[in-house]
Amino acid sequence: MKIAYIAETSLTNKSAYTQHVVKMCDAFSQINHDVSLFLPEVKKELKFKSIKKKFILNSKNKIKIISILNMKSSNFILRLIFGLKVVLKLKKKNFDIILTRSFIASLFLSLFKIYHFLEIHSEFRSFTKFYMINLNFINSKYIIKKILISKALNKIFKIKKNKVLILHDGSDLKNFKKFKKIKKIKTATYVGSFYKGRGIELLVSLAKKFKNIKFKLYGQTNINYTSDIKNLKFFNHIEYCKVPDILAKSDLLLMPYEEKVYIRAKNINTADYCSPLKMFDYLASGKIILSSKLNGICEVLKHNNNAIIVKNSKLESWIKVFNNIMSESYNINRLQKKSYETAKKYSWNKRASVIIDSKINHNQVKEYK
Repeated sequence: MKIAYIAETSLTNKSAYTQHVVKMCDAFSQINHDVSLFLPEVKKELKFKSIKKKFILNSKNKIKIISILNMKSSNFILRLIFGLKVVLKLKKKNFDIILTRSFIASLFLSLFKIYHFLEIHSEFRSFTKFYMINLNFINSKYIIKKILISKALNKIFKIKKNKVLILHDGSDLKNFKKFKKIKKIKTATYVGSFYKGRGIELLVSLAKKFKNIKFKLYGQTNINYTSDIKNLKFFNHIEYCKVPDILAKSDLLLMPYEEKVYIRAKNINTADYCSPLKMFDYLASGKIILSSKLNGICEVLKHNNNAIIVKNSKLESWIKVFNNIMSESYNINRLQKKSYETAKKYSWNKRASVIIDSKINHNQVKEYK
């Protein structure tokens, strides 16, 4: 099949959004489909070879990456122009599947009567909320399925079962070495961003308490975190290609989310439905995951099965769990095994295959009618 993926991002962007898009394109390509990725801007000096290395892509086929504007869609007008131009371009071509994370592109695809899939990872806001909800474009018959990252997110949208796919993110086990059994807890690691609600202050307090554990925190933020705590180190954002090695050298992998979790858009709280992309790489590494108890996360992580779930983000709750781990109250090696087994269920390739099957079924229904 010929697949077109439309996204409002840049390949130099450090966000999980970009990683998700590139990994999905790679997954479609790995299962032998012809993939084209449409972006607002692709820098001429950026070669596919470097993209493949940066994101650890495994397909033997090259993904076609097409620049529509030759500039970033940095404001609403440019986003409109991008959405319209990319749809006019697609209208002239014969793609079997069109998938987008751009709500504006979805709007134009519907207006031009082009069938497509729409990925939704968070609530709508401002003008997007107006035209998708108030003007009812979310229920356009030209959206084959809305793809949501958790069941918890659909509690907000309430999309009917026959019009939604619940697909959490995934990982690619090819990028991770077979895990080794943990004999002693030495290192606790956090990889991600330092946005509000990610529990960074909590981790600083834990480092002060557990001086025999090395805490390593990797992320990006406008706040320059520094520390004079000997067993705590802050690192800048790292390229994805370095993540598997960092996780392999860790024992505990941390997700200390608070009751309110924010992304780049500061007015969107994702705590009730988030399904962090890094969670699946954590699972694939076969290490011990410690996570706060949030609805979207607990659709995948199960306490004392494939992870250790902490009931809240209060320091005393996390101290208690750390003490239990150090006193060997948990079967660490069993948790490792279950973590790795869970990762097998959430591969990028399986995610891509579900979308392909949904398209095939949609075509069969159309032919039957």
